[in-house]
Amino acid sequence: METNFTVPNEYQESFHRLTPHMVAGLRNDPQSLEAIYLYLKLGGEKLARIAIDAYNQTHRLKNAQMQKLRLEEALMAEQLDESEENEDDEDVLGNKEESAERDDAEEF
Repeated sequence: METNFTVPNEYQESFHRLTPHMVAGLRNDPQSLEAIYLYLKLGGEKLARIAIDAYNQTHRLKNAQMQKLRLEEALMAEQLDESEENEDDEDVLGNKEESAERDDAEEF
């Protein structure tokens, strides 16, 4: 969805004062920028700053949640690899024990 979002001249100065307070990921999001403009238009800079703080916090929480999921997936993959290695080790040990038992049986 391509949108050409522009801020009217009367809000340009205030809008440019507010954007540095936004997280970098939100500065490139037209939907977030438009929402901040609407808060600025409806309630002034004070309301827009409150909205920016809320957007920033939400953005950070989403990033933290995604990072947590990636770490959990990596941990699960690591545990799966370890369990497969343990099964392989047990198979090797089991084969050695069977060979030893066969050798003992052949001696008798």
